Amino acid sequence: MRSFTVNLLCGLVALAGFAGSAAASATIDLIWAATGTDTISGAQATSANIVLNVIMTAGPNGSSGAGISIDYNSVVGTSSVVTFSNSSLAPLTVHLGSTTNSGGVIHNMNDLCFGFACGLTNGQTYLLGTITFTGLSGPGSFTITPFVDTSSTDGVLDGFGSDISTTTTFNSAFINVVPEPGTISLLGMGLAGLYAVGRRSNRKR
Repeated sequence: MRSFTVNLLCGLVALAGFAGSAAASATIDLIWAATGTDTISGAQATSANIVLNVIMTAGPNGSSGAGISIDYNSVVGTSSVVTFSNSSLAPLTVHLGSTTNSGGVIHNMNDLCFGFACGLTNGQTYLLGTITFTGLSGPGSFTITPFVDTSSTDGVLDGFGSDISTTTTFNSAFINVVPEPGTISLLGMGLAGLYAVGRRSNRKR
């Protein structure tokens, strides 16, 4: 009986530990201000400036902040970052170090809190920062990805200050730039012209 009780207690402790680690999570989303979604396309994607919001949602154990990087290498050459900034809004009011742009990755976008009774609660969202791009020339499809740069001080923290980067979900943003209707018409006319020339050459033979 005693052995059974010991084993049962050990099992409950293990389950509690597993549940605790599963609860220690967060989500990082990239959301376009113009659409309120992770996707922007058409005229909105080619407007003068397009703003990308970096949003964190705390999991069951809350969060005392995060520091992440944003990879926009896929859009280099067709678009460039105009501005980027951290929020430093309540309840995550502390910003550490410099946020830098390497020309393809924005490093160290972070906001944190230190002290008692601060941070995000379960399900609470927070605007970590914003990135503003110039209008895209396209055509093409591009992906912008948030991630934890393991070579730097990046990390996502739960409400107790523990690193939960490995259980955090990182959701990308997407840009779809399609040719203008006039461009499509010109392309169609060009293809029709090539087809006509090809038929004429075949008749001559």
